[in-house]
Amino acid sequence: MGRIYRDKRWVEFREEVVGLDGDACVRCGRTSPEVVLQAHHKTYEKGKAPWEYAPSACDTLCKGCHAREHGIIRPSDGWSLCAEEDLGGLHGECECCGTAIRYVYVLEHQGWEPISVGTVCCDNLTGTTVATEHRRGLERRRRFICSKRWKPCPTGLSIKHRKWLEVRIERDNGAFRVYMNNVAGNKRFKTENSAKGFVFDVIETGDARKFAVNHPLRSVYV
Repeated sequence: MGRIYRDKRWVEFREEVVGLDGDACVRCGRTSPEVVLQAHHKTYEKGKAPWEYAPSACDTLCKGCHAREHGIIRPSDGWSLCAEEDLGGLHGECECCGTAIRYVYVLEHQGWEPISVGTVCCDNLTGTTVATEHRRGLERRRRFICSKRWKPCPTGLSIKHRKWLEVRIERDNGAFRVYMNNVAGNKRFKTENSAKGFVFDVIETGDARKFAVNHPLRSVYV
């Protein structure tokens, strides 16, 4: 096989393909001498020599992109997020860069096993900011739960959100119950922090506005 790709006819054909693609990788856009450019066959036909194809049947790829195309090395894009987890500390390791991570993002890609990565690698591999936004949301939620604005009250804890919302968390038969502007919620929470987390979610989504005194839907919840 190595001898075939040293054949003069292949060398000339490869140069023709690379020239038609502007001497650049069609995936990443890099050029020689920064990278080694190769001709990639989109399809193969039994019995044909590599140079017996039309140039349109080939693409110019750098060595790295060519390897990814054939599944030799892990793709650097096209991944999608399928799950995430907060380990509570730097107890995990990114399978992409080896960094210790707390927030684990599980990515999937057609033809590859799922991988677990950290925030930066997740954003790089998916081409999004989904991990960064998710992590910011988790940190914001944690700060709310630990906020010093939670104050003891005769029946539990309370917090004021802006001028129109007062929230209380009261113990109820071994569980915790949330009150918003004296409107009792139906859910029971095992821990105080899980109740606080629920309050954060309601405020964050805008649903807390339904409990404002002058909100037209407030009577539905009273």
